Amino acid sequence: MSVRNPLKFRKIALAGVVAVALTGTGVAIAWSADTPSPAPSSSASGPGKSDKAQRPQHLHSESVVKKADGTFETELSQQGAVEAVSETSVTVKSEDGFTQSFAVSAETKIIKFPAPAADGSAARDDDGKRLKPSEVTIAEIATGESVRVSGVKRGDTVTAEKIVEGAGTGPGLGLGKGMGKGQGKGLGKESGKGHGHGKPSEK
Repeated sequence: MSVRNPLKFRKIALAGVVAVALTGTGVAIAWSADTPSPAPSSSASGPGKSDKAQRPQHLHSESVVKKADGTFETELSQQGAVEAVSETSVTVKSEDGFTQSFAVSAETKIIKFPAPAADGSAARDDDGKRLKPSEVTIAEIATGESVRVSGVKRGDTVTAEKIVEGAGTGPGLGLGKGMGKGQGKGLGKESGKGHGHGKPSEK
């Protein structure tokens, strides 16, 4: 028997192993090439860049809060245009057609923001200082004006606790006691009572 046969057999076996290995690698490469890569995210805006115009506007809501003394209170909030106003009441109509009348009492706080400049910027005095909102009487509120109202419902009567007219009627402004940025009482920079009109309810 020739001694060359074992060597020849080893060479053939080694060649087969290399071929299998290369074939496996080729299959892996081909599979990788056929697998689609994940598509990039279509979101063009990063965190904190949401369009303010697309944020929901909270037109009106009603909620029940539990007060510190354990009693419950029904609170209402609404944004809309003044339909009717007198010394004792104000009626507001929201964009969706919802209408609510609020009684106005001596305790009702009424805030009026200065009208913005012609270019839409904040109103300023002759020295360039930004004009601040002021507390006024119900006589300063006219039909057609945009307002935000927060009130308390007792029986069939809703009494306005705060009326904000003008620039303060934007989303999230003017309803918190203390003029905070939150809608709920006590969610603004100054504390109030309860968390009645927190992020809402209704859009």
